[in-house]
Amino acid sequence: MGSGGGGGVPNLDLQQNGIPSHTGSSITSKRVVTFSGATTAGPILLKVGIRVKAGQTPTLVLKKHPSTATTPPILVTTLPPTDAVIADLKSTFGCDTEEQWFAFTFTWLPGLGRKFDSALTLAPFEPTFVTSGGFQVLTTVLCHASTTFSVGPYSYAISALPGSNTAGFPLSALQSATAKKKSKKKYAKKPKTKVKKKARR
Repeated sequence: MGSGGGGGVPNLDLQQNGIPSHTGSSITSKRVVTFSGATTAGPILLKVGIRVKAGQTPTLVLKKHPSTATTPPILVTTLPPTDAVIADLKSTFGCDTEEQWFAFTFTWLPGLGRKFDSALTLAPFEPTFVTSGGFQVLTTVLCHASTTFSVGPYSYAISALPGSNTAGFPLSALQSATAKKKSKKKYAKKPKTKVKKKARR
């Protein structure tokens, strides 16, 4: 897998898979992740970075798509805060005093394809981190473990997690869904009015 060229490419598509669930002070967002970049014939060790607010902890679960409750998860390793990957994320993408980066690694295999089912749990989430009527923006980046984010090409995606009183889908998604429904709607054709011919005398 690779984004191709230097810098970042937005070739990670995160599609919401159901409305995010709020449990206690945490939120779980399930998405279908589609990678549109190039792949290779062999396994690749990948690293993922997620930027959250200071004091929050993300838990990431990945499965091959389409998955069920019995589909085994892909082995994901959480890197310690002292790992060089965290330092690379901070220097490449920035991180202020109210933010922090988390890093994970997993091995991509050709048999997994380029679609994944992901479940991201973020805790704590509700006030004081996010108001019930607000939302939180997350930055997710993906890169080969054999290179750094600062040098090698990387993939990225921006997503939003809604507060408990905020709609679970962004406006753009609602608009596209509405457009699809309208396009599928069938309109019945009005029967043509028959004109009676006057009888000749």
